[in-house]
Order: sequence, then C-alpha cells, then structure tokens
Amino acid sequence: MAGIYFEVSVVAAGEVEEALSDFFFSEGALGLVTEDLPDEPPRSVIRASFSSSLSVGPVVERLSQFQSALAALGLPIADGKIEVREFPVEDWGRNWKEHFKPLSVGRRLIIAPPWEAGPFPKDRRLVRIEPAMAFGTGHHATTRMCLETLEGVLANWPGKDGPSVLDVGTGTGILAIAAARLGARRVIALDPDPEATKAAKQNLILNRLESRVELRHGGLELLEAGSHFDLIMANLDTKTLCPLFRPLRDRLARNGRGIISGVPVEDEAKVRTAAQAAGLHLAPHQAEDGWLCLTLSPT
Repeated sequence: MAGIYFEVSVVAAGEVEEALSDFFFSEGALGLVTEDLPDEPPRSVIRASFSSSLSVGPVVERLSQFQSALAALGLPIADGKIEVREFPVEDWGRNWKEHFKPLSVGRRLIIAPPWEAGPFPKDRRLVRIEPAMAFGTGHHATTRMCLETLEGVLANWPGKDGPSVLDVGTGTGILAIAAARLGARRVIALDPDPEATKAAKQNLILNRLESRVELRHGGLELLEAGSHFDLIMANLDTKTLCPLFRPLRDRLARNGRGIISGVPVEDEAKVRTAAQAAGLHLAPHQAEDGWLCLTLSPT
C-alpha cells in the first residue's frame, strides 16, 4: 500500500482534546491537525495521519477502548464516531498548508514551511520544514521542548567550536537542522524509516545544509566503531528509547550531554530506572502537555 497514508479522525469535546491528541502520538501518528467546530459546548475534529506501513485497525480499536475509558471517568466524549480515510502521500503537504504556520521556538529559532516568504525576525535562526510523512514540525510539545533545550545547551557550550551532535530517529530532520543552525560543528542524523529519511533529505536541501548534516538511513549500527558525540538527541517513544540507553551511553563523550523526549509523564519512573541502569544521570526535567523532556549525562 505504498504511496498512501491513513487519516483517523474523531470529534472531541474540549475537555478531552489533549488526552486524545496524546493518544494519537503514542500510537505513532506522523502528524496531527485539530479543527475547531462552531459548537457549544466547544468541540473539535482531531485528524491524525498514519503511515500505510502501520496496521490501522488495531489503532482504531484501541482508540475506541480509550474513549470508553474516558467516558467511564465521567468525561464527555462528543459523538465518539471514528472515521478512517486513505489519501495519496502527495496530498499530505497540501492538507498541511492550511495549518502549518511559522512558529517561534525559544529565543533564537523560528520554524516555517517553504511557502512562507517572511519577513522573519532578524534575531532568529530560520529552520524550514516541508510537511511530509514524518513526525516533527515543532508544533508538538516533545519536539518543541527538545528545540528549547537544544538552544539552551548550545548557547552555553564552552569553547569556540560547537559540539558534535548525533540525532537518533531524526524524522523530518528538524532537530539536526536546528543543531546546525545553532552552531554544532558536526551533525549526524539517523532514522531507519525510509519515509523519514526521504523527508529529512528534502529538508536538508531546503535549508542548504546537505554538507553540514550527514544523514544515514538506519540506526546506531551505522556509526563507526569508537565514535563519540558531545551531544545526543533522541525524541522517541518510551518503548523504543529505554533499550537504547546503554548503546547511547557508549556513544556519549566523557563530558557529553543527552536530550531525550517522547516520554509521557506517567513513564518517568520507568525511564529513570532504565537510564540509571545504563550509567546515565538524569537532570531535572521539563514537562509540557503531559510529556517530558530530560537531559542526561554519563555518571
């Protein structure tokens, strides 16, 4: 079923919009659009996009069960109707154009799609992202927190040369591109998903950073033996992230730092236990919309 993506949509009452959005991202949604309805009480349509490589049937079943659980807690579920549609991949960008607007992040970054001509603030570094079948436009809390943390780390990086950076699970390449824009001297971006790799490559070309960010299709096994990085970023789900802590620890330089996100607040204890077992120290975290962003360092 190459060349298509699935859109799963549901009408949400205002009280459960955030919970349903988090559900979709935890299920592997590649992007999310929320459209307000002219209703009283307030309601919205949440449209989540999924790759054709994912079996959408189980997602719909779990969504129905999740709505039932919310209802059992006494929360309003609107009409509860779930719709699934198929779209050609080439329609993805067209559907996003109505919703993807320039976004200022932190003090120094602005994320914008290629069709936005500006002008943009001169004190911000421009990161252009073409919406595609890959996660990461800066609008979700996990990506936004990673960008803000990255900015803070690089702003206080010692010495004249910026750090060497590894971005694991790069998606659209947004974190890798931001790292290069903010002064990293070397960036390697990894992703095993061919759709993500294709999207990241297009965005590197769009930002004219093909020579500064090295994109590799695959995982940590593609790295040279003995290579280490001053800064490692991983915006991944808990299930994927926890087994990676030990190999990531092996790739961190002696005084290196890590930035991780994609972790729901309720998974914090699990993540901390896995990180500590791998020899990593986790600093106090940042939390937003029920998600965590954590910084780590070798113990």
